[in-house]
Amino acid sequence: MYAFALSVCAAILLTLPGFCQSVSWEATGSQGDNQIGNELVFANGDHGFTATSWGYTGKKNNQSFSEGMGVVYSTGIGVTNGNERAYQVPEHQIDNARGNDWILFVFDGPVSDVNIVVNPYGTWDRDVTYYTANVSGDVNLAGLTYSDLDELGFSERVDDLSTRSNQERTLNVTGDGSFNAILIGAVQGKPGGKRDVDRFKIGAVDATYSVVPEPSAALLGLLGGLVLLRRRR
Repeated sequence: MYAFALSVCAAILLTLPGFCQSVSWEATGSQGDNQIGNELVFANGDHGFTATSWGYTGKKNNQSFSEGMGVVYSTGIGVTNGNERAYQVPEHQIDNARGNDWILFVFDGPVSDVNIVVNPYGTWDRDVTYYTANVSGDVNLAGLTYSDLDELGFSERVDDLSTRSNQERTLNVTGDGSFNAILIGAVQGKPGGKRDVDRFKIGAVDATYSVVPEPSAALLGLLGGLVLLRRRR
């Protein structure tokens, strides 16, 4: 009887449903430490993420990742790579004009259904490429190529295409299950012409965390009672 009751309790615990928590971050304003290789930190309550910036500008003819500089402006996060001038308009955005700019978000837990506000400064094409992954520890992309991303656990490339505009748009990032990292940039590759250049900042991020609740006090009490019953027998 005791074994049967214990198995029932275990089954109940295993079938307790998880619940989702949506967390939002504004990516506007200002942060210090504006230099190549810096890390931006965003927090809201108990959750947050870090953002490191990269340019596909390494080696000869832009053949690998190298460190970039992320800056939080009044309209969102921009990236400056090693081929660009710091703080110069319009190069201060995430773009693909002089090498591809990238930003790597690493969340403090598994997320899904992430919404990212893409906000161009001026009128530009707003095509986006992103990859998702589950990573552990610090991720250093310096010297790596796009083909190396698979070994780090990143998903296949996803292109989310849009139109030329000066209006913000919301990008919905989904993966195969939950993930804790997103590598996002202007659409991968060299644009065909000036009107094809993609440029934008990231103005806000919203992510859904999957949370598994702790067992209720009632179930814990029931387990304790079963233990006492076992001892009496």
